[in-house]
Amino acid sequence: MALVDELMQSLRESAAAHYLHQAGAWISPRYRELRARYYKLEKRERLLLQAAAAALAVVLAYNLIYQPVVSVQTDLTDRIAARGRDLTEVRRMAAAYRQVRTELAELEKHTTLPSADYSLTAALTTALNGVVDNDKIGGINPLPKKPVSEQFIQYGASLKLNAVNLTQLVDVLYKIKSIKEPVVVSNLHIVKRPADPHTFDVDMTCSVLGKNA
Repeated sequence: MALVDELMQSLRESAAAHYLHQAGAWISPRYRELRARYYKLEKRERLLLQAAAAALAVVLAYNLIYQPVVSVQTDLTDRIAARGRDLTEVRRMAAAYRQVRTELAELEKHTTLPSADYSLTAALTTALNGVVDNDKIGGINPLPKKPVSEQFIQYGASLKLNAVNLTQLVDVLYKIKSIKEPVVVSNLHIVKRPADPHTFDVDMTCSVLGKNA
């Protein structure tokens, strides 16, 4: 108890207690004066003053309590919606990742096995044998091997056809697509021959993906 009494005495003698005492001394007479003025008002005036005080209390409650609570709720709702959108996007990306993995696994099953003597030009020559006459094949030339990643390498070849009609071109493309390895045809250029509008000169690039040795 002696310790509590000492603490209370210290609080009374502290600067904070001094300022509180001064504030109380300044507020007390003014409060009594306002209270006296209030009771001197007529009943109707006091009612109007009470209504104004109630309206002020409502405004203060709205701005200091209701509005912050609504703002917090709105912000929380927006954050929950944003997290929901993020979750949807993550699920979509996960599904896309699984699809890519499935396609990659399927691609690996059909890729060319690493072989020092593999030749796309030889595969094209064999596939086109008998499809068009030899004089219509302007050339099948190998392209430099192109590393795609640490696991894959791209074999390429350029194919030139001379004076073929559309039916023959379709047959050539079908035969190329029928090769065991999945061959991709790109850079396809078809030029109509001036002497015969029904025949065309064709240049294309063929490529196939193989496993890197």
